Amino acid sequence: MTADKRKQLPVQQVPALYAPSGARLDATDLKILRLLQTGARESIQAIAERIQLSHSGTLHRLRRLEESGAVLRYMAELDESIFEAWPIFWIDIAFTRHRADERGRFDKAVADAPEVMEAIEFIGEFDLILKAALRNAAHWPALKASIDPGAEFIDRAQLRPVARIVKRAVPHPQLETGQA
Repeated sequence: MTADKRKQLPVQQVPALYAPSGARLDATDLKILRLLQTGARESIQAIAERIQLSHSGTLHRLRRLEESGAVLRYMAELDESIFEAWPIFWIDIAFTRHRADERGRFDKAVADAPEVMEAIEFIGEFDLILKAALRNAAHWPALKASIDPGAEFIDRAQLRPVARIVKRAVPHPQLETGQA
């Protein structure tokens, strides 16, 4: 075996990506998704030029991505520091022992709570992490009572106030050029 062949790294296969509908996403779809994640206000024409596709082709693909569930919504990312009166807290929640199918009421209460910006379920010491805007930590008991009024789901919680944001959300790494 020559030295050149030994130095070559094996090509890693990137798994195929699929929309929630089951539609397979190709490289052009991934380019569109990346552009949307980095600047959803771009016009269809600007996106078409950047991915080197016609305006109608780009519009067709964008509609297909929306209909397939790959694109859920468009929204502006705001600098959270403008809401200084309502700082952001990450709240780690450990559940009591309940079957997941019994948590419908709790999940709906979390979804309906205007203070809760995100809720992510995990496996580990804590089961759920909430990103919530509270006037201060003293408002946690009121939020807790609104999402778990019978105190049947939350075993314990840990509040972590956000000091500063070091890095904002970026597109998923598989949307990087050459990864699809």
